[in-house]
Amino acid sequence: MDLKGVRAFCSVAEGGGFSRAAAAQGVAQSVLSRQVSALEQELGGRLFHRTGRGVKPTEFGEALLPRARALLAEADQLAAEARGEGASPVGSVDLGIVPGWAQPLVSVLTARVLADYPRLRLRVHEAYSGQIEAWIATGRVEVAVFNRYRRGAVRGAEQVSRCDMMLVGPKGHPALKRRDVPFRSLDGVALCGPVRPNGLTTVMSEVAARHDVALNFVLEGSSSAILREAVLRCGLCTVFPRPFVEREMAGPGFAASRIVKPSLEQATWLAVGTQRPATLAARTVARLVREILKGR
Repeated sequence: MDLKGVRAFCSVAEGGGFSRAAAAQGVAQSVLSRQVSALEQELGGRLFHRTGRGVKPTEFGEALLPRARALLAEADQLAAEARGEGASPVGSVDLGIVPGWAQPLVSVLTARVLADYPRLRLRVHEAYSGQIEAWIATGRVEVAVFNRYRRGAVRGAEQVSRCDMMLVGPKGHPALKRRDVPFRSLDGVALCGPVRPNGLTTVMSEVAARHDVALNFVLEGSSSAILREAVLRCGLCTVFPRPFVEREMAGPGFAASRIVKPSLEQATWLAVGTQRPATLAARTVARLVREILKGR
């Protein structure tokens, strides 16, 4: 298989079009088009279909993209080792991360990479934990940071953080008068939370059923920013981990209390994909993420 075709495929997929990919690589668009066409013939299927704004990978192309990226990363690493640069990671790494940890981890990680590993490139994908775990299982990302809300080990992953979950709402909200609030205080409170299915809301629903508490989710959002604004502008309450609350919701407009009786805890896990041997670049990113999350 010609790696030029594989590289052209990945470049077009990332750029969303042949013209943008050609400009980024400094080659003629016709060259990329021929390389992708040759790869399609070799693989026996179309990799892209046209949209109103460029091209998008077909279902066949989406399935092949993670493996194509991994193939290029391994080829780049092999070339680096052949040049005697094996101690210095090179290539791109796909990192999947949950919204609550995206900042400041990504900015700190990027600064470390720029300072110490200039030949390493990051591709960061933000999603909730269920999606992140699916991506690491299928090879869509090589390194993953995700959350769980139940005790017990996660196969193939390392726990890097554990923290309390907090009920957060607008200042003066009647449910937030004390530093600690029992779970039953959530009964009937207008809540916002992550789009379901979601690990946190699943656990909350199970706890609510055991304690005869009626949870009232009036809004589901696909990002922490949406939920934060709903609390600030709409008077809703939500549940966030303590570090996020202290970092993002410490302003005068918010109030927060630790949930107790029973308490809710968030465990954060770090995993490296097992679809193929991890590259030096992926192992390096995982090490840096571990150090950052553990405060080293």
